[in-house]
Amino acid sequence: MKRFPASVVPVVLLGALAVSGCGRKNLDATGLVKLSGRTYAMIASGPTAAEGLGANSGFVVGDDGVLVIDSRYTPMLANELLEAIRSVTSAPVTYVVNTHYHPDHAWGNMVFKAQGAVIAARPETRDALLKYSPVYLEFYKRRSADTYELLKDVQVTAPDTTFGDETEIDLGGVAVVIRSFGPAHTAGDCVVIVPKDKVAFVGGLLSNGYHPNMGDPGADFDNWIAALDKLGASKFAYVVPGQGKVCGAAELAAESKYIATIRNRCEQGIRSMVPLEQAASSIVVPGTEAYLQPNLLPFNVQAVYRREMIRVAQPDFTLDLPEEFQIADGGGNAKLGFIRWATTLERGSLEIDTQWKVTSSREVIVQDVGDMVARYSQTGSVTMKIEGSKRIDVGGEKAIASYGSWYSKDGAGIPGSGAWTWALVIRGDKIYSIRLMVDAGGDRKKAIEDAAYLEKLASTFRIKPRAS
Repeated sequence: MKRFPASVVPVVLLGALAVSGCGRKNLDATGLVKLSGRTYAMIASGPTAAEGLGANSGFVVGDDGVLVIDSRYTPMLANELLEAIRSVTSAPVTYVVNTHYHPDHAWGNMVFKAQGAVIAARPETRDALLKYSPVYLEFYKRRSADTYELLKDVQVTAPDTTFGDETEIDLGGVAVVIRSFGPAHTAGDCVVIVPKDKVAFVGGLLSNGYHPNMGDPGADFDNWIAALDKLGASKFAYVVPGQGKVCGAAELAAESKYIATIRNRCEQGIRSMVPLEQAASSIVVPGTEAYLQPNLLPFNVQAVYRREMIRVAQPDFTLDLPEEFQIADGGGNAKLGFIRWATTLERGSLEIDTQWKVTSSREVIVQDVGDMVARYSQTGSVTMKIEGSKRIDVGGEKAIASYGSWYSKDGAGIPGSGAWTWALVIRGDKIYSIRLMVDAGGDRKKAIEDAAYLEKLASTFRIKPRAS
């Protein structure tokens, strides 16, 4: 059998598969599940780190070799998968396909690379695995000693080769088709299909009985739903999800409904200016009360709020902010709303809060800024001291601003202090408030420097051209 070439020739996946449902076997099982004479699923026993965070894998046995789908989370779990393969066949493991880059699906690559396997994935998966794996490992090292103990021997092993939208591999007596539907759960998702057995390994596109992870930077919710619909229409005999037990088209539809439900409820919350913290603690998805990894539900709400904020709130301006700034809160509509961006530093944080509303005023004075500062200080969790006024560049024009220092009020939670600048500007029929806040961990000099940095970012404010 030929090994995976450096550039793979795409093929066309022929038609929809003809059999649907999962009722022919009792698939309410974990561990090694035989789906046919050649196709096996390795279903995780549970959601803990020792169990692989619930991530499934599988393999297909050909006359010439074995293709593994996802290599699991830890070296121990990857070796467990290898032992399962050896309980079935002595054929060499020739390929590993990573359905996406997340650690629980790809950090076992090293074990199979040592067996001589070619690791294959989408280019986006290869790039993300190399970019984010060191960040994940450092996080576990700092925050979770028990988990890091399981991961300390991981050697991140990137794919040897990448493939396009559709590729076929002949394992000898059985063909495997690898198909990409484009960015969905991640930017580089792929599905591994065994047409002869009518089996699809769908990776992170489906979590059966688990909350899915909707927070990946490469996720595309619209395309995710479209991919699930296409998979459901293909009528596979068995669908092996990225997490949870083997299932069928009904679970694909349930995942699509989950995504749509969170998006709809988040959109309503954004339009109503429900604070993100409140939305994350109150939004639920009916029918998922028993789902595993419930911590992902508020995480998903936060991710959707951030992803959908600009589309729903419709601000008519842009700010050229560095990648590390994320939307922390916001809501409203084209006439009235706010968006807050923030980033965490090694000591402290930076925050840019923008508000807009329709106004009949044509002029801003210093007292207008002072009034806003006073109201914020009275109703918020910090006390703000005005130390002076000035003009700062906001979109190429000098805007009236006040500046000063702030400190947390007693009983407000985490103590803090820092510097701020607050500007008001009128453009057309709207007044825009731009509040810049710095927490430099008590370092006054650093706070002043960071405030100047935020003022420079505020200068990138631009009103979008109106559509003709």
